[in-house]
Order: sequence, then structure tokens, then C-alpha cells
Amino acid sequence: MSDAAVSGDRRLRVDLDVDLVDDSGCPIVTEATEAAGVAVNAVGEECVVDVTTPDGDVRRGTGEVSEDCLCHAFSRLGYAPHFRRVEDGTILVTVYVDDRDAVRRLVEELREVVDRVRLVRLAVVEGPDATEQVTFDLSALTPKQRRGLELAVVRGYFDDDRDVRLSDLADELGISKSALSQRLRTAQAKLVTDVFDGVEG
Repeated sequence: MSDAAVSGDRRLRVDLDVDLVDDSGCPIVTEATEAAGVAVNAVGEECVVDVTTPDGDVRRGTGEVSEDCLCHAFSRLGYAPHFRRVEDGTILVTVYVDDRDAVRRLVEELREVVDRVRLVRLAVVEGPDATEQVTFDLSALTPKQRRGLELAVVRGYFDDDRDVRLSDLADELGISKSALSQRLRTAQAKLVTDVFDGVEG
């Protein structure tokens, strides 16, 4: 059964980059700073996490469940997070919500418990199999921001099954990894308002 079929006739798919606070002790990031897949089972007072590294190794970690846990932030609003990957300690998580107001509420909830949250992608999901991507107006971006974002999209950096790393893109552009990361964050921030205005809840 597809994610869209589970989520109803029309919902929004939201992809978020989440940076946890340094001392959170969350096993999603303490077991490995890089992960190609994450499975979480948080029941009662203990959280058990299986992290699949890019090399295919599976590492199991445990942590204590608290009100400040990332999973609890989603569950308080009734959403089921899908943890896609971890890169340099940043978690990519997908969640399906009803409308753009729900996106705002979720981001506000997450900001109470994490260090940083960024919107990576917002898509309208309609029917059991079809996904319609929201279009972006890139005119507000600088040429450098646009070039970095376009390269990231073309190379598949934002794809779920990506095999390209931020450092690879930075090398291709001839800039540092941190400089590219800043460009992408700034570009994404500029697009968020436009995305919310372009999606009818």
C-alpha cells in the first residue's frame, strides 16, 4: 500500500531536515552520524533504534523516552514520522499532514525540542498513486543560490534514495561544504513563504 493511499485523498507530504540539540542523547544520531535508513520503536520509557549505515551495517541503539524526544513532538500532533536518512547528524524526516496550517504547527512544535528544523520539500499528494510536486518561483534567489539549488535537484540530492553527498556538490561548484550548506539553507528559507502561498489547504 502506498503512502498516499494510507494518507487519504489529498494531503501534503512534508520533508524536513532536523538537527537535534547536542546533548539530546537520541540514538538516531548517537549510533552513527551517517545513516541510509532508520527504524524507531519508542514504547514506554525506552526507545530502540536500528540505524543502517551507508555501508549496510545495522547498529542498534537505545535511549530514554522523554517529553523532549523528537518522536514525541510528532505524536503530540498525531503524525507518524518516516525517518529517511541521517547525514552529518542531520535527520531527514517525512510526514504527511492535512494542510499548510498543520505544517506551521508541526514546525513550531519541533522548534521546542530540536536545535534547527528546515523545510526541504512540500508536495501535494492526491489519490492512491499520484504525487504532484509544488512548483517554486526561483526569481527571489541570487544566481549563486539558484545554481546551488538547481545542481542539488539535478544530481538528486533531495531524493529519498540519493547517493550524492553535499561534499560532492560543493566540489563540483568549487566551494566549501559549509558554504554550499549555507546557500541551500538560505535558498530554502526564501522559498518557504512562496510554497505556503502556493498550496491550498
